[in-house]
Amino acid sequence: MSTKHEKLAFRLVCILERLNLGQRLNVQELADEFKTDKRTIQRDLNERLGFLDWHEKGTYYSLNKMRLGHLDKKDIEQFARFCSIQDLLPEIDRKFYQQQLIQSVQVKGLAYEDIKHKLDDFNLINQAIETRHLIEFNYRKVGQKEGKYYTLEPYILLNRNGIWYVIGIDREENKQKTFCFTQMVAISCLAITFEHNPELLKNIQANDSIYHGNQLSEILIKINANVAPYFLRRDLLPNQEIVDEMESGELLLKCRHVNEMEIVPIVQYWIPHATIVSPVELQQKMEQKLREYLNR
Repeated sequence: MSTKHEKLAFRLVCILERLNLGQRLNVQELADEFKTDKRTIQRDLNERLGFLDWHEKGTYYSLNKMRLGHLDKKDIEQFARFCSIQDLLPEIDRKFYQQQLIQSVQVKGLAYEDIKHKLDDFNLINQAIETRHLIEFNYRKVGQKEGKYYTLEPYILLNRNGIWYVIGIDREENKQKTFCFTQMVAISCLAITFEHNPELLKNIQANDSIYHGNQLSEILIKINANVAPYFLRRDLLPNQEIVDEMESGELLLKCRHVNEMEIVPIVQYWIPHATIVSPVELQQKMEQKLREYLNR
């Protein structure tokens, strides 16, 4: 790919990543950042990315709220590569590949929770994040009869596996916490602002885990050879890293800064092909729960 197309692909990756996270993009600010003119950015958005499901177009651009979080890293790279060379393709080919890309995202989106009935709350939180205002809400955890009121510095609305979460700093405990959006009720935006920590937001965005502030430093998992290709094809575990590809075909994977509840259910799904090597107590606890389940 030429340097021109590489620069274009890089710019589109950056734009797509921000749109996917729910950011509202300003055309002039993008032009200044990428050292190009407004017409080029408008062409990126209106033509190269014109087949996306837009919520807002004009001076500002944002995606339909129901489409946020649907793209993973590979989707974004695929979009960017295609869009950077689509001008070289005949029109009939461009339309065909655009339709294939859109269909791919639509299929993946079928499993996403429906939040239409809470769009006002979604927009309220999104606005509070942009203006850096505290929010207050009542939250009842699964299995609890009564909820509790929280005051939160909201940093991000994040979609993981089709579920929306709000991550921020709990004012009472001064600690990072994650809340399932649909379990938040009586949400209000307070007049009080908070000091934004850009490094915290960067760490949240770079981490696959949603359990910020309540994580294990490292978990090692061994994967049998007959299912190893699935884990090589894409990351099936949060913060997945390959430690060793053994001659037998087995894999040793490492997941750093994750909560055990993000790992154990996946390992259970892949039984008997996956085993937690370290910490060994985690494997033992999982096995004990399975024995209790089988002895019911």
